[in-house]
Amino acid sequence: MTEFNSESTKILIVEDNEMNIKTMSLILKRKGYKLSVARNGQEGVDIYQKEHFDLILMDIQMPVMNGYEATKFIRALEKTTQRHIPIIALTAYAMNEDRQKCLNAGMDEYLSKPVRPHLLYATIENTINDNKT
Repeated sequence: MTEFNSESTKILIVEDNEMNIKTMSLILKRKGYKLSVARNGQEGVDIYQKEHFDLILMDIQMPVMNGYEATKFIRALEKTTQRHIPIIALTAYAMNEDRQKCLNAGMDEYLSKPVRPHLLYATIENTINDNKT
């Protein structure tokens, strides 16, 4: 297995809250991740179709298209590309059933907000590495 390199990792943040975008961007830039931002699920799907990403951080509650709908749309697109993009749910919902709902919707992992930086870094690295195997 090759060693994980955050500087070569491109992440799409799909989040509608400006403060959460700024916070997440600061945390991720500290590790050197390359970032793009979508402010709702539909915008996230559109950007995903135009660019290559190593991982998507997906908020759940957003206008236009929520995180569940966006994930289902991306998973349907993958059937034509034969390529799987890891998606990590980021949500204020912190109950066990919320985690299971995210996983059932096709997300690979789940983190509740507020996210601790060390946990975010570990989850990103593990999720990307798991996707490579």
